[in-house]
Amino acid sequence: MSDIKVLGKLPDPFLRPDGTRVTPAEWPEYKKGLRDFVVKHEFGGMPKRPDSVKIGRLTHERHAIHQFFRVTAYAGERQISFILGLELSNEQLSHARNKDGVRYPVLLTGDGCYPNCEGDSYAMAQARGFIVAKFNRLELAHDDPLAPREGGVYDLYPEDRDFTAISAWAWGYSTVLDALEQIPYVDVANVGITGHSRGGKTVLLAAATDERFRFVCPNNSGTHGCAAYRYVMSDVGPKKARTEELGDMLDAFPHWMGKSLWEYRDRVQDLPYDMHYFGALIAPRYYLQCEGMQDYWINPNGSRQTFEAVKACYRYLGCEDHAAAWFRPGEHRQKLPDFEQFVDFMYRVIHGLPLAEHLQIDPYPNEPLIFDF
Repeated sequence: MSDIKVLGKLPDPFLRPDGTRVTPAEWPEYKKGLRDFVVKHEFGGMPKRPDSVKIGRLTHERHAIHQFFRVTAYAGERQISFILGLELSNEQLSHARNKDGVRYPVLLTGDGCYPNCEGDSYAMAQARGFIVAKFNRLELAHDDPLAPREGGVYDLYPEDRDFTAISAWAWGYSTVLDALEQIPYVDVANVGITGHSRGGKTVLLAAATDERFRFVCPNNSGTHGCAAYRYVMSDVGPKKARTEELGDMLDAFPHWMGKSLWEYRDRVQDLPYDMHYFGALIAPRYYLQCEGMQDYWINPNGSRQTFEAVKACYRYLGCEDHAAAWFRPGEHRQKLPDFEQFVDFMYRVIHGLPLAEHLQIDPYPNEPLIFDF
């Protein structure tokens, strides 16, 4: 039998330090200061937004279903650039070529460094009327915990070395959206972002800090993502696994972690927030959390605790049906079925259809919740 360790209740995002509770009407203004605090604490803050963003076409606009652009971001006299790819169907290309005003919603991932979103996912998304957009977040910041914070976005803002690699990657999502706004066949009001594992942590931050993203889907994001710090397990599954904890993250991935997290290594129960705060910051936009139920290290049970807390926040704000979760059998991956869930979620919202029923099922109904707000 699994050993569950609960390190206190999940705190209430709506509770002010003086003990009074923020009303739904007050939340849009109140959450600005809360967002600044938790983003700085958890991820070391965010890089500044660029002064301007320009795109340059790298492929012939009339013939290529694989459209590539160079995105260049400017900060004063400094600049960096990276590659953005768009995958169009022949029908979408025809409308783009004819400049007839047809615009398509976009599934965007920064996980160009993973072989996850490939041809079968392109075809599925295009069949539902979506363009797929990809970039490689590693062009913006390295993923080496031993390397100095330099190159990519760090060189754009040399006066700031506090923001983490995940912050730089999240900055990339917003910068891509700046670029997508310059492409006439993109429906920028309906852009959904997704990422897997550390990419899932990234989109959680990107959506919390940029309200232009209407849809977000963190996939198997784990600790420092959707999993609750205060709910950990050991002796789980046939291999008697345990779940990842804050100390594991600090040891293995210090370049992802805000400096303030070190003081909570052995006292997680004293953290002034937990990861459901990021879901609350995304409300009332559309949130789909995807988890593998045998992905034990990533802590799916702890992620269920966080999701139910996020759902309670959405309920309090009057938009409960904007938050959903898919807990599937299986381990650590993001492939066609996972992308299909997100595309279907977006499609249903855009077309005014009800949520799929399986996105509303509690995967662990016998486990008590660790919050009371």
